[in-house]
Amino acid sequence: MAFLPRYYPENIEYLKISKENTPLKEWYIPMTCFCDIPLHQMSYHAEGKAQTGYGKFSIALHKKFGINNGIQPVQYLNSNSIPTEELRNAISILLSDNGQIYSDEALISLSNHLFEYMRRIKPLDGSMKKWDKEGKKYVEIKKNFHDEHEWRYIPDFESDELPFLLYRQDDIIAESSSQFYTKSITETKNGLLNFSVSDIRYIFVDSILSREKLISFIKRKQKGKRIPRAEKDILISKILVYDEIKEDW
Repeated sequence: MAFLPRYYPENIEYLKISKENTPLKEWYIPMTCFCDIPLHQMSYHAEGKAQTGYGKFSIALHKKFGINNGIQPVQYLNSNSIPTEELRNAISILLSDNGQIYSDEALISLSNHLFEYMRRIKPLDGSMKKWDKEGKKYVEIKKNFHDEHEWRYIPDFESDELPFLLYRQDDIIAESSSQFYTKSITETKNGLLNFSVSDIRYIFVDSILSREKLISFIKRKQKGKRIPRAEKDILISKILVYDEIKEDW
C-alpha cells in the first residue's frame, strides 16, 4: 500500500515575489500532507464550516511512521515578520539567478537548502484551493492553516525525473488541466510513500453503510499487492464510524 503524492497548488501571494517582473501568485509542490490533530479536535477539521472541512473519511497513522519516513512539519510564516521579509529577498535572488549561484559549491548547498525550505512553508492563514464536493474542480476557501499542524511528505525525485516545483505558467496549465505531472509520479524511483497495516491506527468512515462497504472491499481484494488474511482482519478492526464516536469527544 502507498500514498501517491500529487502536485498541489499553494497560494504564495503573501511572499510578494516575482519572476521576470511577473508576480507569482502560486506554485505547485509534489506532496502528500498530513495533519497532527488530537482526536478531540477532529470534528472541527472534518466538518468545518461551509466547504472548509476535509470530510469524515480519513486514515490515522502512528507518528513514528512520519518520523521514520522523513516527513517534516511545515513552518508557518507571519507575512509581516522580518524573517518572512528576508526569505522574500532570498527567494527573489534565487529566482533571478542567471547561473552564478551554481558555479560555487557553497552557494549550491545554500540554494538547495533554501529551495527545500521554500517547499515546506505556509502562511498562518490565507486562501487555498480545494476540490468541490463532486471532485470536478477546485474551489478557493479561507483557512487558518496554523490550526492544522501540517506535516509534508515531498518525494525525493531524481534530477532527470520530474520538476521539484512548478511555477511557470505553461507547467501550471498542464498540471491543472490534466494532472500531467501528477500522473507521472508512479513512474519515478522514490515517488510513492509506502505504508503497511501496522502503520495504521484508525480508519474513519462516515457511516455504518460505508464501513460495511469497506469491509467487503477488503475481504474481496485480489488486485495489487496481496494482503494476508490475518492482516485483513487487523485492518478491519481499525475501522471506526465517525458519526458514532464523535459523541465521545
